[in-house]
Amino acid sequence: MSIERLGAHYGFERMPFGKDLAPGMLHPHRAHAEAVARIGWCVCERRIGVISGECGAGKTVAARAAVRSLDSSRHTVIYLGTPGVGLRGLYGTIVSALGGDPRFHCSALIPQAQELLAAEEAERGKRVILVCDEAHLLDAQCLEGLRCLQNAEMDQTAPFCLLLLGQPTLRRRLRLGGFAALDQRVGLRYAIAGLQADETASYIAHHLKLAGLGHAV
Repeated sequence: MSIERLGAHYGFERMPFGKDLAPGMLHPHRAHAEAVARIGWCVCERRIGVISGECGAGKTVAARAAVRSLDSSRHTVIYLGTPGVGLRGLYGTIVSALGGDPRFHCSALIPQAQELLAAEEAERGKRVILVCDEAHLLDAQCLEGLRCLQNAEMDQTAPFCLLLLGQPTLRRRLRLGGFAALDQRVGLRYAIAGLQADETASYIAHHLKLAGLGHAV
């Protein structure tokens, strides 16, 4: 039986449990709501936040929901979703997102990124949120490079909020001595736990209803 016929058999208008959902269609649960609230605090305080959880726990979903509530005229969200591009790739993405033309040499690209991040708030009145997904895959150079971006004001107020989303190995890596400088700057740590039994049932029913199932499950 084809997927289309299977969907028609159950009355689905779309396949359930898909990822192409608007933030308002996402299933709310306790850990998700807690993560969204903590990310909101992190943005307000311009802090580094580490949101960890197993694969599929909802880290990216929580970040999407949190930034959706922000005023786009006062915030600039930059999503860094490809950790394999290396340090220059991360800096280049930031510079491009802020309207700059990335310089070729890293020695020139680093201050360029710092200047644009600072200018986004000082000149345009917009706070920057860097969302780094799959952060557990970042190498040591990238993690250190992201920390160094906050040094533009001689360790005073950071010009942006940095959210590191990753699996539990990220949390353990940051505890290693080599990342002490970054670990000391982390202002928020939150591990998203799995669903409780009642939340699991609610999650399934919610997604089946979104897919078009008309009767109760």
